[in-house]
Formats: sequence, C-alpha cells, structure tokens
Amino acid sequence: MAALIPARETLTEAIVKAINTHPRVESQRELTSLVLSELRKLDSRYSVSGTRMRKVGIASGAVKLEIEYREAPPAALPDICPVCGNAMAPVMNRTLDGSTAEVKRSCTVCPFAVGQTVRAPSRYVFVRSAVRKPSPAELRIRKLRKAASQLRSASRLIGEALAETSFPQRREFAQSRIGEILTSKKDAGSLPNLIADIRDAEREDPLWTRPLISPKTVDRKDI
Repeated sequence: MAALIPARETLTEAIVKAINTHPRVESQRELTSLVLSELRKLDSRYSVSGTRMRKVGIASGAVKLEIEYREAPPAALPDICPVCGNAMAPVMNRTLDGSTAEVKRSCTVCPFAVGQTVRAPSRYVFVRSAVRKPSPAELRIRKLRKAASQLRSASRLIGEALAETSFPQRREFAQSRIGEILTSKKDAGSLPNLIADIRDAEREDPLWTRPLISPKTVDRKDI
C-alpha cells in the first residue's frame, strides 16, 4: 500500500491536535508518532517524516521549539537553518582594533544558533503555542532574508573559485556588487531597503506621513 503524503494544511491541523493534547513533548520522535496517530484517523496511508513535521510545526506557529545541543566536528557556519529551513543571519561584534567579526549565526525564525564552537541539535522539545499564521509581508521578508543568506554563500564561493587566479580585481568586483545588494542603505534594490519597504507597506501610517519620526522612533507613542 503506497504511502500518502499529507497536504501542509492537513499536517498543520494534525500537529495542532497533537500538541493540544500533549502541551509539552520531549522529543521529535514522540511528536511525530502523535501527529501520525492524528493523521491516520483520517487515512491509514498517511506518512510524514520528523523533519517535515518539525518544519511545518515551526512555520505554522503551532509549536515553540527548545533545542538541546551537542558538540560537532568543525564545519562552515550554515547559511540556511538546518532546523526550520529559514535564513541564518550573522551576529557581528566589534573587535579591539575597530573592525567587525562574525561571532555567531542565528536563525531568523526559530531559536537555532551556532557560534565558533560548532554545535549540532541533539534533541528537540516541542511546547504548545497559539497558532499564528505569518502575514504575507512576513513571508516575503523571510524569502528576502533567505536570498541574503544565499548571496553570502555565493560571495564566498566566488572568492574560493577565483582565489590565486590572475584576475583578483574581478573577484573583488563581483563580491563588492553582492555586498552592495546585501548592505547598501542607498540602493533602492538592496535587501535592507526592500525589507524596509515591505514592513512600511503594512503600517497604517507610512513613515512619510509622520515627518517628526525616524526609523529609530517609529514606535514611539508620543509623536
């Protein structure tokens, strides 16, 4: 009998039912078993992997995640979160000589984070949470953040590919163009400005209708 893969909406409903019955589940294996029990009340052919169940549960907001870690062999910091599939963002710190250095990388959606000491998830704990469907703007921003992660990866690959070649200026040019898309405050097509535009589009009073505010004071109530 062929396995049946549940639609995302069907899987979300099964996760909600399972976590409402068991508000704290101590492992991914246990929650997957509970979710499968709910799914198979609908159709005995349903099957789902723990990884998909975890990612859908996080994306739907039906569960909050607690992560226990173990040390792992040295590896490059991930650009895409291995836990939920969303973008990882670098956390920078200023050094004694005034430059900046990446001290760790954190997921932009779930609690996964990894620093100079490489850690890998060893156990997931799932806690019941009120389902909060991400707004269309939030989903757009998640995609832009994932694009940023992939651009950082592309920049590193370009650097590796063109290292020790006879045209280092072209490597620097390509990485500089990517850097502008990633960080520019002036370029209308840069990712920070695109994210800001999407956020502002959802505000009842766009920034241009409130001349006394700045991005730092946008949430003040006394303006």
